[in-house]
Amino acid sequence: MLPLWVRRHLPGFQAPPERWQHMMHSYHGDEVVVLDCETSRFDKKQGELLSVAAVIVKGKHIMLSKALDLTIRSAAVTDAQAVKVHFLRQEDRLHGVSTAEAIERLLDFIGNRPICGFYIEYDRAILNRYIQELYQFQLYNRFIDVSELYARLSRKKHPESELDLTFEGLAAGLDVPIIDRHTALGDVISTALMYVKLSEFGLKEIAHG
Repeated sequence: MLPLWVRRHLPGFQAPPERWQHMMHSYHGDEVVVLDCETSRFDKKQGELLSVAAVIVKGKHIMLSKALDLTIRSAAVTDAQAVKVHFLRQEDRLHGVSTAEAIERLLDFIGNRPICGFYIEYDRAILNRYIQELYQFQLYNRFIDVSELYARLSRKKHPESELDLTFEGLAAGLDVPIIDRHTALGDVISTALMYVKLSEFGLKEIAHG
C-alpha cells in the first residue's frame, strides 16, 4: 500500500469526515487492534458482512474486557459453505446491529492504531468496501498480517522448512490455542495470541515491517 503522504496527493483522494480525521495521523503508541470479519460468502467483492470482532493488544496484554463483538442484522443469503464455517444463519442475525452502526463503532474502536489479522487483506477489502459506500473514504491504518510475520520469521530461522500457513498451522507452530474457531471473536483472540507470541520472537521485524 502507498504511504498516506503519497495517497493524499493523488487524484480522487478523499479525506474522512471530521469524526475520523484523526485516523490519517501517524500512530506512535504501543497498541495494535486485532480484528476479524465473517461474511456471507468468501468473496471480497460480494461477500456481505455478518459479524465483526476486534480487540486491543497492548504489549503482551490482550484487553478482552474492552473487546468489540458485533453481529450484523443482515438478510443476506448466505453461501452454504460459509454457514458451515461460521454457523451464522439468518435467524441468528435478527437481533444484530445495522451495518452502518457496526462500521461506525468499529472505526471509533480502531482509531489510527495499526490493524492486525490473519490474511488481513480480505478483512481490509471487505471493510473498505463498506466504509467507501457509507463515508467515501478507506482505511489509512498500517496493516499487519500474522501469516506474513510467521513466514518471515520462520524462514529466517529454518530456511529449508516447509511451512503450514493455515490458521491451524500457525496455531500449532506457535503453540497457541484455537478458541471458538470461525466465530469472529474466537478467531480474534487466537490471532491476538499469535501476534503476542510473534512479537516475542521478532519485535523488531514487526515494528518496522
